[in-house]
Amino acid sequence: MKLFKRTLFALLMGPAVVSADGVFKPGDELLLQTSLWTTHYKSDPDHNEHQKMINVEWYLPTYMEPEWLQADDPDSWRNDVRWMVGAANFRNSFSQRSTYVYAGGRYHFPMTENTRAYVKLTAGLLHGYRGKYRHKIPLNNLGVAPVILPAVGVEVHDVNLELVPFGASGVMANIGYYFR
Repeated sequence: MKLFKRTLFALLMGPAVVSADGVFKPGDELLLQTSLWTTHYKSDPDHNEHQKMINVEWYLPTYMEPEWLQADDPDSWRNDVRWMVGAANFRNSFSQRSTYVYAGGRYHFPMTENTRAYVKLTAGLLHGYRGKYRHKIPLNNLGVAPVILPAVGVEVHDVNLELVPFGASGVMANIGYYFR
C-alpha cells in the first residue's frame, strides 16, 4: 500500500518530489490548515464569519533555499527563517469563493522540546472580491489585489494553532497539521 501511495503521489506531483527514502526528505514540511473561527471588528449583516478555508503551505528545505535569502553572517536571524510558498481557498467576508497565493517566512521561538511559538509574514495576490464588493479591498482594480498578512501561532508536535489578522477588518483562527 505504501508503494501504491508513493507511486500515485509521484504521478500527480512529478517524480522530482519522490526520493529513495519516500515522498519527503529530511527537513521537508507541508502544512495543511483550515479555519476554526473568524470575527470582523465592525459588524455588518453582509459579513461571513465562516470562511471554510483550506490552506496548504510548503516550507522550502534548507538545501533548496536560494542563496540570496541567506545572510552572509552565520549568526544572523535571517538564517533561522523558514521560507515557504502557499495557497489558500476560502469564502471571503462576503461569501465569495476566493484564492490567496503567496510566499513568506516564519521565525520560531522554541518553548519546549515539542512546542514552539512563531511569527509569520506572507505576501501574495488575492483574487475573488467581485461585483459590488470589488472595492472592499485596496488595489483590486483588476480583480487581483496585493496582500500582506502577518500571523502568530504555536506549534505542538505536528499540530498548529494560528491567529491571522486581516487588515483592519478582522481576525481569523486556523488549525493545521504538519506532514514531515
